[in-house]
Amino acid sequence: MSSKEVGIVGLGKMGKNIALQMLSKGYLVVAYNRSVGPVNEVAARGARATGSVKELVEALMKPRTVWFMLTSGEVTSEAIREASKYMENGDTIIDGGNTNYKESISLGHELNKKGINYLDAGCSGGPSGALNGMCIMIGGRKEAFETHKDLFRDLSVPNGYIYTGESGSGHFTKMVHNAIEYGMMESIGEGLELVKEGPYKDVDIAGLCRLWNNGSVIRGYLIELVARALEKDPKLSDIAPYVDDNGEGRWAVQAAVEYGIPFNAISNSLYERFSSRSEKKYGKRVLAALRHEFGGHDVKKE
Repeated sequence: MSSKEVGIVGLGKMGKNIALQMLSKGYLVVAYNRSVGPVNEVAARGARATGSVKELVEALMKPRTVWFMLTSGEVTSEAIREASKYMENGDTIIDGGNTNYKESISLGHELNKKGINYLDAGCSGGPSGALNGMCIMIGGRKEAFETHKDLFRDLSVPNGYIYTGESGSGHFTKMVHNAIEYGMMESIGEGLELVKEGPYKDVDIAGLCRLWNNGSVIRGYLIELVARALEKDPKLSDIAPYVDDNGEGRWAVQAAVEYGIPFNAISNSLYERFSSRSEKKYGKRVLAALRHEFGGHDVKKE
């Protein structure tokens, strides 16, 4: 980068913290968000506020770098295409959201034809990482990555970024990362339910998780987070057993089918999320009826 100046579009939980981290690292930040509250917040910390994507692009020094941190799907694609109308040969767009990797490939081809660099940056670490240092997987033209290597280094934990290859590869590897996360979370949930419902009713589950995170082979950030949640509410009584998904798990399962890759544990973890929010119990009624019909097993009446 010719200067430490970056535009950022999208100041949600991740985007706002990325902007704040940029400011803390000495970057000049030009910011835009549809709602003005987050813009005013980062402006109070030194960012330059703008009122539109066009105004943001025009406020930046050339060659420009604009980081997008928006919800995946049309919101991101439309905003990137809008910005590209005002950008020129040699400018760079960094898509830090969870865009589907096939859309990233399409955006990369489209923008590269205009001479605009497109880097798909899969960002892991949540809002805390966005503020204090992320893990970033970056796809796109190698020359564009090299030009922006210092930016990725500054926004990452030590050794926390990697160039993954051509357009789409950054978001593809982040998609797989999130799919693995699905499987790990499901395993933790199932294991802790067995502890809770098993024969020993006095186990301190939060303490057990703290122990597991101290030298065991399953130690890690997810175990740390569940311990933290259990310390706040040991019975998790304020949390409904409803688990949403943001799309990456579905895309990963679809990719596994496309490439013929066995994906048993992760596919099941996705289906368990569907089950958690389903009111369609007819299939389970069929199972109960079958057990009754072939074996005379008792059925519960509603």
